[in-house]
Amino acid sequence: MNVVKLREAAGPVPYDVSLPEAGLGWEKVGPLFERYSVRLVGRVDPHWVETYQRVTGEAPGLRRFRLDKEQASVSFTCRATDGPVEVMTVLKILEGLLERVNREASVAAARRPTESEASLPETLDLRRAGACSRPRPSFPRSLVSK
Repeated sequence: MNVVKLREAAGPVPYDVSLPEAGLGWEKVGPLFERYSVRLVGRVDPHWVETYQRVTGEAPGLRRFRLDKEQASVSFTCRATDGPVEVMTVLKILEGLLERVNREASVAAARRPTESEASLPETLDLRRAGACSRPRPSFPRSLVSK
């Protein structure tokens, strides 16, 4: 219950991409390998894709997960001799990857300036130049820090 209240206080989580409950695709890739693919659930936008590519590029063990951004899916290969336990282990690693990408993309999104914030430096420059029509408030010198 406290976690929910903290999330509400912090605002909505911008990214919550995850794996679906079911729907793992499979195809044979030659005599030795099989390719699995899974559609992602959630918002996969260019910012999330950029974060995904950065995270997978930094960790050699995660490069096996190929993102198809047009289909919003991820594919990976396993040996044809791997059984369901090995495939489930790879899916758990993929879940951890998605959680990391969601977290990093959400933090980066929270730090991105909004449109009104992006124009803030321009507004400050106009005020310094005296273009602001509102008078500046005067503060007693004792309240102004140097």
